[in-house]
Amino acid sequence: MKKSIVKVVAIASFLFIACQSSPKTDNKDEINNTEVLKAQGISKTTDISFVLAKNYFVKNTIDKLDNPKIETAEKFNEIFGMATTMGRDGKPTEIDFNKQYVIAVVLPETDLMTTIDPVSLQKDGNGKITLTYKKVVGQKQTYTIKPSFEIIVDKTENGTIELKEQK
Repeated sequence: MKKSIVKVVAIASFLFIACQSSPKTDNKDEINNTEVLKAQGISKTTDISFVLAKNYFVKNTIDKLDNPKIETAEKFNEIFGMATTMGRDGKPTEIDFNKQYVIAVVLPETDLMTTIDPVSLQKDGNGKITLTYKKVVGQKQTYTIKPSFEIIVDKTENGTIELKEQK
């Protein structure tokens, strides 16, 4: 009698576990979902890694950028100067334009304390890269600044660049 009860419990446990496992899905569902999202004008985005360039300033001859994507050292040096400071982290971030490019955000000159920082860099299924940044405006200053930042991106992550301010 005890053996038959143990067998019944074992079979019931097996059936319970078998019914609880989720069915396997294949990549067809993911591909179909992606196609549906694209048809609706929605595409999957992936995060792109980047490095924030430090110790650069916007030259006085620059009012605005024609294109936020800078792919050569010559173009970069037309826009930015090096702001070397004392200390271990005083050198400007090195950029290898053979393997990397820069995305820069330069805001108009202002006498308000203004900081801008990158929030995210994402690429959609259509190859568009969106750089989202945050702007914080503070008190009036006795001098003017050109708020800016530059990020360094690997050239394998290529696409058209769109800038988006986070509200």
